[in-house]
Amino acid sequence: MSVETPVPLQVFPAVDTKPEAEELELGTKVADDGPSYTPEEERRVRVKQDIFMLPILCFMNICAFLDKANIGNANTAGMSKDLGFSTSQYNALLTIFYVVYTAFQWEMVLLRYINPRYFLTGVVFLWGLASTLQGITVNYGGMVACRVVVAALESGGGPAIAFYFTMLYPRKEFGLRWAIFQASSCIANAFAGAAAYGLVQANTSIAPWRLVYLVESTPTFLAAVLIFFMVPSGPDQCWFLNDREKQIALERVQRSQSLEAATGYNMKHVKAAFMEPWTYWIALIHFFGGAAFNSLSVFLTAIIRDMGYTSVNAQGLSAPPYIVAYIFACTVAYLSDRWSVRGWFIAGAELIGGIGYLVISYAESTGVRYFATYITVIGVYVGQPLMFSWCATNADSHSKRAASLVLFLVTGQLGSILGSNIYNDPPRYHKGNSVCAGGLFAVVALCISGTFYLKMRNRAKDRKYGPADPNAVIVPTEDGSDHPAWRFVI
Repeated sequence: MSVETPVPLQVFPAVDTKPEAEELELGTKVADDGPSYTPEEERRVRVKQDIFMLPILCFMNICAFLDKANIGNANTAGMSKDLGFSTSQYNALLTIFYVVYTAFQWEMVLLRYINPRYFLTGVVFLWGLASTLQGITVNYGGMVACRVVVAALESGGGPAIAFYFTMLYPRKEFGLRWAIFQASSCIANAFAGAAAYGLVQANTSIAPWRLVYLVESTPTFLAAVLIFFMVPSGPDQCWFLNDREKQIALERVQRSQSLEAATGYNMKHVKAAFMEPWTYWIALIHFFGGAAFNSLSVFLTAIIRDMGYTSVNAQGLSAPPYIVAYIFACTVAYLSDRWSVRGWFIAGAELIGGIGYLVISYAESTGVRYFATYITVIGVYVGQPLMFSWCATNADSHSKRAASLVLFLVTGQLGSILGSNIYNDPPRYHKGNSVCAGGLFAVVALCISGTFYLKMRNRAKDRKYGPADPNAVIVPTEDGSDHPAWRFVI
């Protein structure tokens, strides 16, 4: 049935009031006269959310990448030599991390049951502790144990933020915020390279590779404290908003997505997500993109070193490409949100990245090859956040979104496992670079064909139901089928 105004629903756990979603007939749309807030009021809420939340979450992501990828810098600084690891043992450490990280991707669904602030605080603090312990490890078994714990806990941190962001921001704003968050890993990689450059030259009694772990894991504990005291559990629980602004924050999300009960999942919607062709399409895109994205963060320093630079200089030279890539990633994401386009931007970025890989591998000039690292990092780090956005914003219920994100994340990590095992033919790394280039070219083809596929789906719904009503507040269908007012982001 229809009512004149949207029912104010709580879409987060940790709620005091009982959700009223059951009072609305499933599969309907609640039409009204438009938002209850002015554009200026909406702008104030959005700016406050960005100022108070994004920096903390980005800092968390920087810490996650430092703790995940610092093994590359530690190895360049002498870890394998000091502990007697063979090349195959080192590659096994990388593979083990991604296998465990893949197996625990489901942790993000706990955000519908556990207060996000407590959940994120716990996993961040514990993975920081495990990462620190890598700096005092004396054998291969100890290093394996630390990497397993870090992987299991990090898989419930960063990936959960994609789901968390869909609970905080409308679809039209997700892309830029997610890009700012995920591309902050560029800053992490730049910092890791610069920090490792300094730590390798430090004149201390502690081995440089141990310093890399001990120093680069320390900020993670600060991130856990900031999350506990500063990160809200939902749009209407933001401590920095007044009562009116909290209501606006909640309504913004409801208007962009759908009215749903506060906690738990609808298994019919989960099943519908796995019956949706796009779920597998975007997952395959992430598989190929993930192979390049994650291997790049681990192997870029080694790639630069084997161009003929010293290990110390390679650490420093690996930082600038990431800084430039961060600027490009945020700029392109802004344009993607503004025009509501994902596929074409991803295709263009990954085409550039694939070309960069081939230049790194086959060009003769060292200067040209190093310049190609900029092209490669820009392409990969522009495309990756937009893949997440394309997946997270193309589901019309939290249950569908959670299911599609889990598959998306798992396949991406399977790509990471592939990427961690193909860089074993120095100094040119023909195999690794060629496989990553081929994967990115596959992404280009999938994005172009996927864009036309989603356009076809949207046009079919337009012909059947008429143009979508921009003021419709959607109540998800009971059986999980797409709501008539829902349209895909292309």
